[in-house]
Amino acid sequence: MLKRYLIESYKRGCVQLVRRPMYFIMMVIVPLFSAWFLLNLMDQGGLRNVPVGIVDYDNSDISRRIYRNLNAFEQVDVKYHFSNFAEAKKAVKRGEVMGFFLIPDHFSDDALGGRQPVVSYYVNYAYFPTGSMTFKGFKTISLLTTGGIVQTALRTVGMPKEEMQAAILPYEAHYHMRGNPYINYNYYLSLSFVPCFLALFVMLVTAFSIGVELKTGLCKQWLRVGGGSITLALSGKLVPQTIVFTAVGWAVQWLMYCHAGLPLNCPPWHMLVAMMLFVMANQGFAVLMMCVAPHFRYGSTLCTLFGMLSFSFCGFSLPQEAMYPWVETIGFLVPIKYYFLLSIDQALNGIPIYYSRYYYVALVVFIVLPMFMVWRLKNVCKNPVYLP
Repeated sequence: MLKRYLIESYKRGCVQLVRRPMYFIMMVIVPLFSAWFLLNLMDQGGLRNVPVGIVDYDNSDISRRIYRNLNAFEQVDVKYHFSNFAEAKKAVKRGEVMGFFLIPDHFSDDALGGRQPVVSYYVNYAYFPTGSMTFKGFKTISLLTTGGIVQTALRTVGMPKEEMQAAILPYEAHYHMRGNPYINYNYYLSLSFVPCFLALFVMLVTAFSIGVELKTGLCKQWLRVGGGSITLALSGKLVPQTIVFTAVGWAVQWLMYCHAGLPLNCPPWHMLVAMMLFVMANQGFAVLMMCVAPHFRYGSTLCTLFGMLSFSFCGFSLPQEAMYPWVETIGFLVPIKYYFLLSIDQALNGIPIYYSRYYYVALVVFIVLPMFMVWRLKNVCKNPVYLP
C-alpha cells in the first residue's frame, strides 16, 4: 500500500508539472536565462565604457591632459565635450551620459600658483553599477591629476626626479588579493547573485505548488492520493521538482564554471552535491513557510520576502560586518547564506571540505526542519477554509 500511494503521488506531481506551462517557464527557462544574462553582463570582469562628458572652462594644456587621461580610463568613455554646466546637466537628465567632469576656469594657473582650484564631478546614481564605475573613474583621474600637477610644480623649481617621486609617492603598496587576483567583478557578483536568483525561483515554485492546492480546494484529494500521509503527499509533489531544479542548478553551475570561467578550485562533486542540497534546502524552507502560514497568498509572500531580502541580508551587496547584529542574524535564516559560504570556501579558495562540513549540515537541517511542522499543513488540508 505504501508503494502504491507513493507511485500515485509521484504520478500526480508529474502530471501537474506537465499540465501547467508556467512550471516549465519558472523552473527551466527563467533561471537559465537569468544566469546567462548576469554572467554575460559581467563577462569582461566589470562594466566598461560608461558614457560620460566633460566641461572644460580652462582649455589649457593641463586640462587637455586630464581629458586624454579620462578618455583612456577603461571604465568610462568620454562621449561629449559640453560647453557649459547647464548643457551637461540636461544631458545627464536625458540619460545620454552617466555623469560629467567639470574643470573650472583658470584651473592650471591656480593649481601651479598653489591656490587650490576645485575640480567637480557629477554622477547619476539612479543606476548604482554605472554610477559606481563613473565615480571610481572620476575619482581616480582627479587623484592622478593632483599628482601630475605636483610633479609639474616640482619640476619647475628644479627638484631631481628621484626626490620628486619620493615626495609624490612616499611609499609603494603591493596588493595581494586572494581568490580574485584580477579584481574581476564577475567572480564575486555571479557567485552570489546567480544562485540567489535560483533560490528565489525554487521557493516561489514550491510555495505556489502547495498553495494552489489550498486555494483551489484540491488539498483533500492531494492528501487522499498520498494515503492520508502529508509526508507522502509532499514527496510526490516535490521530488519531481527536485529532479528538475537540480538539473537546472547543475546547468547553471556549468555556465558559471565552464562557460564563464569562474574559479573552481575544488573537486567538481563538492559543488554538485552542494547544489543538490541547496535546491532541497530551499524547498524545505518554502514548505516551512507554508506550514507557518498555510495560505496561498501569505505563504508565497513570506517566501518572496525572504528571497528578496537575501540579496542584502546575506552579505552580497553589503558586508555583513557593516550590518546591525539583528540584520546579520536574519541572513543566517535562509539557505542561500550557507551555499554562498560554501562557494567561497570550496570554489573560490579551495580549502579542504572538512572545514566546510558545518555548511553542508546547515543545508541538511533546512531539509529536515519542516518535518516538525507538517502536522499544521495536514490539518489545513483536512479542513480547508478559503481565505480570499
